[in-house]
Amino acid sequence: MPHFTLTVATSSDAFISRSTDEPPQVWVSAEEQALFFRDVEAADWAIMGRNTHLAADKPHRRRIIFSTKTKGWKRPSQLWLDPADIAPADLAALVEDVRPLQRGLILGGTRVHDWFLAQGAIDRVHLTVEPVAFGTGLPVFSDQNGTDPVAAFTSRGFHVLSDATLNDAGTRYLELASDRP
Repeated sequence: MPHFTLTVATSSDAFISRSTDEPPQVWVSAEEQALFFRDVEAADWAIMGRNTHLAADKPHRRRIIFSTKTKGWKRPSQLWLDPADIAPADLAALVEDVRPLQRGLILGGTRVHDWFLAQGAIDRVHLTVEPVAFGTGLPVFSDQNGTDPVAAFTSRGFHVLSDATLNDAGTRYLELASDRP
């Protein structure tokens, strides 16, 4: 079974974006971007929804894109599929001819986070909390209550492994792990 890491940047009030078409690079710190690209480079495949893909289309990146409308290989390194009838363990077989999936990187958005959480397939979380508040927007998880981004994970069976401040503005970077065996 592949190992899946969810990497996500949130506002201080636990939103991943103000809208579906707003890419995070317009509001996240340079430090967050460096960590994000480190995760992207370390992953065999990135898994995301259609809006996340369209917000930052990278033709050369290996991506599995969840969509209920589009299916199949759209580029040699980009597989579009409907996640309704598959499990996380099925993803590896679908892409093994291009590159084996051992380290999957979950990039969002909310429904993709929900799917992996419901499947019990989030092994690690790399959470960056930026010192900006949106007031409204897209939550990390669709059933999320409250505005504490760390609690969005700890209330769902994750524990904090590390917590560091990245810059003078107060950007936090946390690593969390699933409590499941």
